[in-house]
Amino acid sequence: MDQTFNKTEILKSKTAFSDLIADGDSAKKFPFVLIWKKVITAQEKPLRIAFSVSKRRFPLAVDRNAMKRKIREIYRLHKEDWYTKIDANYAALLIYTSKEKLKSSEMEPKLKQVFDRFIANVDSSN
Repeated sequence: MDQTFNKTEILKSKTAFSDLIADGDSAKKFPFVLIWKKVITAQEKPLRIAFSVSKRRFPLAVDRNAMKRKIREIYRLHKEDWYTKIDANYAALLIYTSKEKLKSSEMEPKLKQVFDRFIANVDSSN
């Protein structure tokens, strides 16, 4: 089981971000919002993702980066389960919306629920 998180899995394209924000689908489960859009380009992995923590909610970069690290770690540990259920290529943006710093153990079930909703929406649209 591949539990790495490579550069090829990170969403970096400015055009992809603007397309996502403009007309991407979304799933919500506090404190997460997942926005995704199907992409036509070939990718190594079925999902390219970016993580966002608001500067307004966490003014200190140290706090924002710490939250993103926790979220990336949870994602890294569970992504293979989700990848097996996805049959097309997607670009996604995961936004953390809470004002409080939650522990990884509190965030993990909610992140799983958001991705379950994403997979359910993806399956129903095909």
